[in-house]
Amino acid sequence: MTRDDGLPDVLAWLMGQSHLMAPEDLPDAADEAARRLGAEAGRIHLVTRDQRALRLLSRGAGTDDVLGLEGTLPGRAFRMSEVVAGTTNGARLWVPLLDGTERLGVLQLEVADEADLEALRRPALPLASVLAELVVSKSQYTDSYEKTRRAAPMGVPAELLWRQLPPTTFATPRFVISAQLEPWYEVGGDAFDYSLDGDTLHLAVFDGMGHGLGATLLASVALAAYRNARRGGQPLLATAEVVDRVLADQFGDDSFVTAVLGRLDLVTGTLSLLCAAHPAPLLVRDGRSVGEVSVDPGLPLGFGMRTDRVVDVSLQPGDRLLLFSDGVVEARSREGEFFGLDRLLDLVTRQESTRQPAPETLRRLINAVLEHQQDMLQDDATVLLLEWAGEPRGLLPAEAP
Repeated sequence: MTRDDGLPDVLAWLMGQSHLMAPEDLPDAADEAARRLGAEAGRIHLVTRDQRALRLLSRGAGTDDVLGLEGTLPGRAFRMSEVVAGTTNGARLWVPLLDGTERLGVLQLEVADEADLEALRRPALPLASVLAELVVSKSQYTDSYEKTRRAAPMGVPAELLWRQLPPTTFATPRFVISAQLEPWYEVGGDAFDYSLDGDTLHLAVFDGMGHGLGATLLASVALAAYRNARRGGQPLLATAEVVDRVLADQFGDDSFVTAVLGRLDLVTGTLSLLCAAHPAPLLVRDGRSVGEVSVDPGLPLGFGMRTDRVVDVSLQPGDRLLLFSDGVVEARSREGEFFGLDRLLDLVTRQESTRQPAPETLRRLINAVLEHQQDMLQDDATVLLLEWAGEPRGLLPAEAP
């Protein structure tokens, strides 16, 4: 009897336990499921909000058990979404925890004998998949998971905004989309959104005027108005008008939001863009930077008198499109040097040449922006990366479940 033979019973046991399982019981259940599968122990490590470390999920929050993402085996399992085996400090298997394609952390499986590592590799993937789904579902009923993920206290504006955003990564065989906001613990006026509707992918980035709670409220209302118009079947021009009118009615003409709204036909690769005084997206093709997409800059949302123009861009298979807020290029070093568009283009192109998965490219990009400004951004920095595959194919590592 192989480990695979016992997998259905283990998963059935785990799912049966999950119905009445308290959120803080999940670490113990994960450990028991790992033992039933033949491992010595099983532990869940969640990625921190800044995507720089993995922290052990245990009863109660505030654990000091932290694993780095750079130069470590668990870090590689997370970064590349692949199963990694190691024998340095005992025989261990590190398995990515993926909610779909959203990277939540890693599952650590400890075994008594190195020979058991390969035997566990195949059944470990389905076990990690089920545990990832349980992390997502159980996190709705507790603060402990969120506390584990926080590397610093979170401000009220960020608390409000993060609850409204979709998962930071989503993929199908035709595309992968990934986004990140910084500083994650006190982000205010920036927001992103996306939605898949049949063969149409909707995406947007917003930047509310100002900072703090006021900017968060602006971005939140813009996000809600955008979703309302989108779900009502409105085209891009009408959607911009709806958001504009709602903002003007609620906040008057002294406040505004910049934005870029897009709709991608996943079959043809035609991308329709509407820009409202927001930085133009960047396009990378065949490992080389094409530069800024030519869009009509338009007026901010909330000013009224819309004169928007929708621009169509024909994507080619493998193209990557980067949407970002001005806080990315305006990040300043200690010497006052802007991060700048040229540096951003160079970084995106270099990451493209290594063909890292889109979520990992984005993580490295936002870390470079943070390092440029000594981890102390003066303005919100938001990046959203879209990759279109053309014909359906895998866009993430093959070992990802």
